[in-house]
Amino acid sequence: MRARPTFLRSSAALAGGWLLLVAAFGLYSAESHRQALELDVSESGRALQRAISQRVAQHDAHLTSLSALGLAQAQPSEDFDLVAKSILRFYPRIVAIDLIGLTPGEGASVVSSATSADGATASPEEVSKAVAALTAGKAVYGGDARPGHYRLMKRMNDTMAVSLDIDGARLVEDEELPRWALLRLATGEGTLLEMGAAQPAGSGFLARTVRFEAPIASATQPLRLSLQRHVTLAALLPPLPLALFAAISLAGLVLVRSLLRHRQEAALAREAAEAAARREALRQHETKLAHALRINSMGEMASGIAHELTQPLTALLSQSQAGRRIAAAAGLKDTPIDGVLAANVLQAKRAADILVRLRAYVGKSAPEAGVHDLSRHVADIVALSRIDLDRRGIALDVDLPEAPALARVDPVEIEQVIHNLIRNAADAVGEAGRTDGRVRVALTPDAAGHAIHVRDNGAGIAPDILPRLFEPFFSGKPDGMGLGLSLCESIVERFDGSISAENAAAGGAVFTVRLPAADGIEEREEAAE
Repeated sequence: MRARPTFLRSSAALAGGWLLLVAAFGLYSAESHRQALELDVSESGRALQRAISQRVAQHDAHLTSLSALGLAQAQPSEDFDLVAKSILRFYPRIVAIDLIGLTPGEGASVVSSATSADGATASPEEVSKAVAALTAGKAVYGGDARPGHYRLMKRMNDTMAVSLDIDGARLVEDEELPRWALLRLATGEGTLLEMGAAQPAGSGFLARTVRFEAPIASATQPLRLSLQRHVTLAALLPPLPLALFAAISLAGLVLVRSLLRHRQEAALAREAAEAAARREALRQHETKLAHALRINSMGEMASGIAHELTQPLTALLSQSQAGRRIAAAAGLKDTPIDGVLAANVLQAKRAADILVRLRAYVGKSAPEAGVHDLSRHVADIVALSRIDLDRRGIALDVDLPEAPALARVDPVEIEQVIHNLIRNAADAVGEAGRTDGRVRVALTPDAAGHAIHVRDNGAGIAPDILPRLFEPFFSGKPDGMGLGLSLCESIVERFDGSISAENAAAGGAVFTVRLPAADGIEEREEAAE
């Protein structure tokens, strides 16, 4: 029979042990809450940094557009004013746009000015002084007399400059700033603006301030973001959980002490507990063995599922083919019922291909590419995509050659590439809001073999997105993951092909997949041998 623990032998020792236990829980709880709060501040700060960096990058893009518009005409026209007013309407943080003349010998003057209710026309002399040392096409940051405002100025040429008046407070949307946060935007000259929750002047016991600081990614707008949160003792150590733990632990210790007063009963209880612990350890060991067995059986189960599904798919394929023969014998060839049966045959074959790939994956052997007719697979995936595009009111055209276009590919993967490009084209048309939306898929001969073109009449690809279009995890869509086009590029390159994107001269975007012809591949393989 084991001796009773020392700290349970007297009331004073019991109280001391209980206090130590509560203190340990308090330290653990405070440390856990501190880490959680710091992580919350860091994640909120990074999210705000990304959002503000994207918005200040838009300012540079607006300067470039306005400069190009001003330089494209001999004299400023109403087009510049219309574009400037449009920018003010859609980007409320830009409150004034000024076109400044820099006539040598005559001083600076305002050529055109568009302002919102919160904006003010820039001083021509200040703009002229700020851009005096710049070369054409360069931009510079400048302060503003109004709190929270700053100016971004660009020299267009020797005689003209453009200035944006930006309200820094509108770089952050109301719902983006947490209620607990104090946000500061600063430059090398000092604080530009401060907004958010007020922070207490003093600090209580164990209170602290958690900060996140990072520069805004912009070469022309040298802003630095600071986000801070005042953390009090109540936030680090919530009283309710501490009180609950103290009560429960005290009750537990008192109960244990009461039970241990009877040594015989305590010995039996300990023996029972040890037996239960041994049973639990045995149960956990058996659970681990069963888990390992399930994992080892997953491969066999997947193979078995593929085997079992092959039989009904084979029956579906045979019955559909027999149905087509019966329909043809009854004079129903090329009728709707024949088309439905043909679709069943096609989908049964596709499902069988998927099962073959599943069994190959379980067996750790990737399917080898073979020589296939691209025309057939382009036609199949166009037929599958047409239903979705018809539902969305988008026309789908296809242009295929009469002669076979042979290439060494995996048919399922190349159909995956074409389907992804058609879906992206349809999304682009939908975002453009066109009532005459159209997607065109064409297969043409190419110098390297064959080229598959997927063209749409949407808004095209933004210039800043085009160079990064195939980067993994980069997406121009708000809800995109940035993996679709990257996966397409990987698949095409595995077949010695290439994929590219460009904006069409008549509008919209064109994606081109180039694949070598099967004859060319064979010649290269023979030369390598």
